[in-house]
Amino acid sequence: MILHLVRHLVLVSSWLIGWMLFSRMRFLKKKLPSRRPSVSLIVPARNEELNIGKILNALKKQTYENLEIIVVNDNSTDNTKKIVQSFEDVKLVNLSSEPPEGWAGKSWACWNGYLNSSGEILIFMDADVEPQPETVESLVALQLEHDGLVSVWPHQRFEKLYEHLSLPFNMIVIGSMGTFSIFRTKPMGAYGPVIVVGRRDYEKTQGHAAFRDGVLDDIKLGRLFLQKGYRVENYLGGSLIKFRMYPQGFGQLLEGFSKNMALGASSSGAMFFLVLLWMVGLYSAAGNLLFFPYSLYYFLFAMQIYLLSRKTGDYTIADAFLYFVHYLFFLLVFFVSLYKVIFLKSVEWKGRKIRV
Repeated sequence: MILHLVRHLVLVSSWLIGWMLFSRMRFLKKKLPSRRPSVSLIVPARNEELNIGKILNALKKQTYENLEIIVVNDNSTDNTKKIVQSFEDVKLVNLSSEPPEGWAGKSWACWNGYLNSSGEILIFMDADVEPQPETVESLVALQLEHDGLVSVWPHQRFEKLYEHLSLPFNMIVIGSMGTFSIFRTKPMGAYGPVIVVGRRDYEKTQGHAAFRDGVLDDIKLGRLFLQKGYRVENYLGGSLIKFRMYPQGFGQLLEGFSKNMALGASSSGAMFFLVLLWMVGLYSAAGNLLFFPYSLYYFLFAMQIYLLSRKTGDYTIADAFLYFVHYLFFLLVFFVSLYKVIFLKSVEWKGRKIRV
């Protein structure tokens, strides 16, 4: 009897924690800035021939006029450089060698983008991001309003079935940052795909040069700004910013998530512990699916996942009711990531090994 009560208590508590983790979701919305300072938008790009043309076409359609577009070609081995050169009024910073000792690729590319920029406001944007025409002016409006660092986690867009396996990773990334929960007022860091900072603030903190080893650069940059007394404000992309994270197949998705999942978990502290408690309920409900009345909890969790996840990506009711498949895949990737971090001491991304 006591065991049954404890099991019910764990499941109910986990379900409630799920709502608490995502109770304050907020989205980037169209907004006009109070003034129009010069903006340098920096795109770090390594082997991005499938994405770079798409994002540059989108950036050329921005409604914000005072905009400098910079692409940092991070020693790509594909046609990234050639595609960038075909765009007029796009500044190419070409890095033709590997990063110096102690630097990781993305941090090195972002720092070189800054060194070759002139804007009062800096926007760092990943090459797979898909901005709408009003995105830049809305980001500028937020940065002027908050004064500090603003980051955005884009809405997940899918074209292929395997991409839906991102569901647990997406929810864990969003939840473990703590931004949208009722438990804390300050986030654990920033989201990496889109980061907006004032130039002077970036220079005072030394930006990406302050942590050159680059894995989890987004979390580290956000924490750096918090430690220096700046505000860090995180948003979800909503309809203004979307992306397809791993469009090149299942292998890319596996490599991409395994490169930083274990490190990300260890860096999220107490918030990841709360996410873990939520996941205990998810797995417990799935494990008791065939046993009434515990099977009812599975449907409660499935509906919770559906209502929350559809705000963050193109997830369906089928994704929610088959969530145990997604979360089994998460366990596989997590243990692969642990193996790489603990035993190999390195991860691989886009043909480059990164020491961790």
